Amino acid sequence: MFTTADIKKVEAECLQKIQEAELYRLRNEAKLRAVNTSRDYDEFKDIVAAAHLNPITSRDKQDAKTKRRIWNTVSPN
Repeated sequence: MFTTADIKKVEAECLQKIQEAELYRLRNEAKLRAVNTSRDYDEFKDIVAAAHLNPITSRDKQDAKTKRRIWNTVSPN
């Protein structure tokens, strides 16, 4: 018999595997795009590393919840 804890543990493991598979898919697609477009290995590596990121939309910038968010923590402005 399975306990509730066992089921929750299996559910968490399944969700983690799904997230890992999605990240693998995103990175693989980025590799396939970057291999033809990047000029050097550093650019290739950066494209693959940023594969999971989504661009900021104008709605994100104007939304009251996200308007005051610091979008670029490296930039002094």
